[in-house]
Amino acid sequence: MKIESIGLLGFGRFGAMAFQYLNRDKEVRVFDSDPDRVHGLAQAVSFEKAVAAQLVLLCIPISDMEEACRKMAPLLGSGQIVVDTCSVKRRPIDWMAAHLPESVQILGTHPLFGPDSAKEGIEGLTIALCPVRIQPEMYADIRGYLKRLQLNVVEPTPDDHDEQLARGQAVFHLIAQAMKRLEWAGQAISTPGPEAFYRLVETVRHDTDQLFHDMERENPYAAQFRKRFIQEVLTLDQELSEEAEQMASLEKRQTTDPGP
Repeated sequence: MKIESIGLLGFGRFGAMAFQYLNRDKEVRVFDSDPDRVHGLAQAVSFEKAVAAQLVLLCIPISDMEEACRKMAPLLGSGQIVVDTCSVKRRPIDWMAAHLPESVQILGTHPLFGPDSAKEGIEGLTIALCPVRIQPEMYADIRGYLKRLQLNVVEPTPDDHDEQLARGQAVFHLIAQAMKRLEWAGQAISTPGPEAFYRLVETVRHDTDQLFHDMERENPYAAQFRKRFIQEVLTLDQELSEEAEQMASLEKRQTTDPGP
């Protein structure tokens, strides 16, 4: 079965970006709970019409996933495909499997990029796929479509995905969020390394606070790696403080020692 229609739920920054690519060769039906986001959009439809599409693409916050699954479940028919785009995989996949009818196909995905990091195009960027229950030929068709968009496709297990992202994305966003609150940005006087890092931080500055809290809370591995990172920073700070005290003590002795 060739996918002709896609129901896109959620027209935030990521949903709007996905729409730009999917609308080129698919019938895309867009629904957002905020009418202002889709005001004037010709493809805007009701929730019911969006979830009646062959493939339903969820571009919604992680914290809204479980309720969305419950709401759409009675409206879905046999053979339809539901695809999420959450930046964590274990819990969203569990919610879809628990609440959606067994006759519905499920595919977990995580596009490892956002509107800012993909502003020059998505070619060469990576998307993770976690098939849950989906016909092999349908999965192959979706995988092929993504490759035709020149995306790099990886296929981790949900737990491997979340553990790796906890060490990478969750810690990076923690640093970025702290720098955002401190209002720190690139400096006029700097070296190339920090400047490159500040540019990377800038790519997530426009992400919502909800996204940050969702990925930190809903990734089952995030807390442990966040704490390990913070503890290591505290250890480094302690070591540097002790070194400074030792140096100050040595300098004081050298100043007060009258010598031979």
